[in-house]
Amino acid sequence: MRNMLTTVLRQNNDNNCIEWFEVVLQLSDLKYLNIERIHRWDNQFAHITVVAAAERPAALSNNISWHKIDEDRGRSRLWGSLLEKARRDWVFFLEDDEFIRLESIPNEQYLDSKTWVPTLIRQEKTGGYVQYYQMRLIHTTKNHIFDGKNLPDCTRYIIDNEIQLLNHSVVIERSSSPMDNVDIDVELSLKNYSPKLYLVSGDRYFKEKKYVLAAAQYRRLLKEKILLPFDRLGAVNGLASCLVEQYKWDKALTLSHESLNVESLQSLPYLIQYRIYELRKEWKKAYDIIKQYYERFSLYSQASFDQIIDEEKTLINLANVALKAGMRRAATRYFGKLFMFKKDGIDRSLLKKVLVLSIELEDFERSVYLFERLFKDYLFKEMSQELEDDLDHIMTMFIKKEWYDYVLQIYTRLHKLHPDNYAYKRKLIVTFTKADRLDKAKAMLANIV
Repeated sequence: MRNMLTTVLRQNNDNNCIEWFEVVLQLSDLKYLNIERIHRWDNQFAHITVVAAAERPAALSNNISWHKIDEDRGRSRLWGSLLEKARRDWVFFLEDDEFIRLESIPNEQYLDSKTWVPTLIRQEKTGGYVQYYQMRLIHTTKNHIFDGKNLPDCTRYIIDNEIQLLNHSVVIERSSSPMDNVDIDVELSLKNYSPKLYLVSGDRYFKEKKYVLAAAQYRRLLKEKILLPFDRLGAVNGLASCLVEQYKWDKALTLSHESLNVESLQSLPYLIQYRIYELRKEWKKAYDIIKQYYERFSLYSQASFDQIIDEEKTLINLANVALKAGMRRAATRYFGKLFMFKKDGIDRSLLKKVLVLSIELEDFERSVYLFERLFKDYLFKEMSQELEDDLDHIMTMFIKKEWYDYVLQIYTRLHKLHPDNYAYKRKLIVTFTKADRLDKAKAMLANIV
């Protein structure tokens, strides 16, 4: 891939029209039709063509071209025919709910018929992202470009024509999966199918927990001579993931290290190593790896099928594994970041864990804050037995740290609200005694007698 500095990026905002390429949006379902977005694109790009197996909506502007197709027409043939009819030298192909991150579009001056830019597709999922690489910004030509049917792929064309790829990517965001419409058997029946098909097949077998079959797909892809670098990395990482599940941990570690040596900004190799060290209960190594991951997790890598877990889950992993490694201060620090990151909706068990940590670290102010956050909705109301047990446990820890004044405040108020509750009286007497306030303790005992 051809290395370029950040000058590759164009200066751009929503009010600038990009005249040097047009956009083709193919909809697999009309549920993805967003007329407002398409009209906005009409002001941002040279021309918009929408492709769908449906009639043109009346609300769509006349500036937008609408191309009705048969449902079973393959994307590769369709995109090839639209490329031949293009008004500009470049066509950007989009699907369904995808949208382009405008700030990632390069300057036209860095591109030509022999220099293209890859597209990074980021699919948002619960707890993170999965990223895929495809060629979507295509230079017009009369030659056949796309292999496959519904997985359009330019790998063979790029390698045969010695096309250079920029070391930069145009970023596309989407929520739906770009691989849902890919039928493995149909694609394999073609003479020239996309080598990415083995990544799709391996990923599906892996999700079905068929790790031997998944590994076979990744190994098959790695034998291909016609292969782009981000797909090769995807296969290496996929194979390493399979080896983890087959308990071949040393081989998985070796592969993940080799993968990172090629591309250090990846996420999945770090997560693979983290899982292995976690399974081995090597907590310090697990902590070091997930910490390295956290330091670079917001960066994009040049690996297809790379997986990114979000900041919340990363912080939870960091805090938990630091705790298991005996690094209590580090654990508390990451729990603190988690609370700052997510102020509402923190799980009670997590909150309780951080509270216990804070008490053990003798951080009085933080412990009081967390205690009041944990019990604010329950403390001076009728509490369940589970909450009563939690309260007793936490107050006992406070007493061991000699934080008597705060404990007395809590139990004094509870005693006033529930004067007939003998447990609160007894805990008050114990705390007065521990605090060397024997007169108070004797007075309460006398009242009981």
